[in-house]
Amino acid sequence: MFSLQEFIAQAPCGMARGMEDGGTAAWKGLPYAQPPARFSPPQAVRPWTGVRDALEFGPSCPQEDIRRAPMAEDCLYLNIWSPGTAGKRPVMFFIHGGSFAGGSGSEEAYNGANLARNGDVVVVTFNYRVGILGFLDFSFVHSDFHANCGLLDVLEALRWVRTNIAAFGGDPDNVTVFGQSAGGTITSVLPVLPAARGLFSKCIVMSGGPTLLQGREEGRRTARAFLETAGVKDAQELLSVPEKELPACQREFVARCGLGAGTFRISVDEALVPDYPIAAARTGIAREIPMLIGTTREEMSFLLIKPLAKALDVDGIMQAGVEHEADECKERIPLAYRRRYGKRRGQAMMFSDMVFRMGNVWYVQEYGRHCDVWMYRFDYETPAMKISGLHAFHSSDIPFVFGNFKAGMGKLIFLLSPSMKKVRELSHEMQRDFVAFARTGRAGWPRCREADIPAKCYGKQCAVLPAVEDEIVRQYEDTHFKRTSFSSCKED
Repeated sequence: MFSLQEFIAQAPCGMARGMEDGGTAAWKGLPYAQPPARFSPPQAVRPWTGVRDALEFGPSCPQEDIRRAPMAEDCLYLNIWSPGTAGKRPVMFFIHGGSFAGGSGSEEAYNGANLARNGDVVVVTFNYRVGILGFLDFSFVHSDFHANCGLLDVLEALRWVRTNIAAFGGDPDNVTVFGQSAGGTITSVLPVLPAARGLFSKCIVMSGGPTLLQGREEGRRTARAFLETAGVKDAQELLSVPEKELPACQREFVARCGLGAGTFRISVDEALVPDYPIAAARTGIAREIPMLIGTTREEMSFLLIKPLAKALDVDGIMQAGVEHEADECKERIPLAYRRRYGKRRGQAMMFSDMVFRMGNVWYVQEYGRHCDVWMYRFDYETPAMKISGLHAFHSSDIPFVFGNFKAGMGKLIFLLSPSMKKVRELSHEMQRDFVAFARTGRAGWPRCREADIPAKCYGKQCAVLPAVEDEIVRQYEDTHFKRTSFSSCKED
């Protein structure tokens, strides 16, 4: 155990008192920015005097989830787990997911104690603005309003880490950003952002989509639709919506707009985000930032559960995704999946490839022309995952990376496991690989080179296999989907 005195960190932002958590020193609820003005960029936090207690998590951004209380617009706080304040350890900076509409760095599943202790690294989690506050572009309403406020929060948190993390035992020159789902999409964007240069040195993209951004006009159309739904006429009315009413406003808007999980996205505003990631990677802008990128095997298998499929209008989603394709293509691609994987699993694999994996493969091909990049795939199934038919679904890798088996997804996927031995072994292997990459910028299997896209596949027996089978990759060669994925906003 540590004493309280050993938990006092003396940082440029001020002195902070932490507490013991899982055999590590932990500081929770440290502000990395001032309370944000609505729809405006964050401002650097002012240093405080005296010793600040960092013993409890800060509020989460207002969202539709009663489990995350308290919530407040004053939500820009971060959390640190470290084996100790002495030394210069690699820093692993985690960006949570939540479809850009929810989530929090304080979720139990993201507790960084196990990863920090096992890997001898410093783990940072944090909150950023989500939903209406973070990812609707109201810049056309008032000159003080900006697109991508949530992304601006991420950059401010990275600046705070750059300035202060040495006081918590971290190396500011060895920061690895890793994020999952929406956080993975953010992570995939950061290496190609001019504003992020110098703030981190490596990145790990977990189930992120470099093709899941939107153009500036599309983002503004969604924001205009919100104004209409909420009956808001101008900037003053927008600022006057009570904080406590924001979650209900967001729920109503998502239900009405018909965009589902795609309601809130990063906008290619041609300012903070100059271009789409694949097009930007082609220029070599990320040449000094090694990347590890991967997915779970059946990311989207939950869409095959009938109540979810109906609620999310899976048929409508797929129709929208292929509406610009030739009739021959619409028939050929599903047939290739059915032949390769069977009807039900083929659907899950097709959804997963269309939303995540093919975009990742194309990103890797362009990114890898200028910088080292590796891929992985999470294939492991517990008995509960197999019986449910979900297999290795979206977010099922989180318990393995953080080593928290009784939190979040772990509460369900390990219910029927007679033994946790293999689970713990695989978790330790994933942690070792992720930490080794964070420490050195290299992975222990072949890197990706042009059309050769190997991936380390984490299963009952780990193996290096093609991230996507060649016969599947070929199905997408002459498609509208691929052409638009490679497009640049500068071509519009």
